[in-house]
Amino acid sequence: MSAQVEQVYSRMMHKENLRMWGKLYVSRWGQAAGGWLVDSWAENGAPYWRPRMHWLSRKENKLQKVYLNFDTGAMQLAGDDSEIEPERAKFIRETVEQWETEWLQEESKKP
Repeated sequence: MSAQVEQVYSRMMHKENLRMWGKLYVSRWGQAAGGWLVDSWAENGAPYWRPRMHWLSRKENKLQKVYLNFDTGAMQLAGDDSEIEPERAKFIRETVEQWETEWLQEESKKP
């Protein structure tokens, strides 16, 4: 991720056999939400999702493919994921929406 954003929140969850982790990145200036780096997969049965990383841009609300560059330690966006399973996209968006609500509630309680 760019030096212009920083990770401010991290979550993991499971729902039945679906799994996901995510990290919220925001702008260093103004705390505007930048997006979520997420990885989602399924275990022990249908829908048989393999782990796949995505960047969910909060500005554009698009799911983009993400690849790790092990040489530089950076993550590279590889365009919109036009092949994402509709159920996975729905799962990611619903989960991120819940996590953002929790994050905002936690932030509102800070002095």
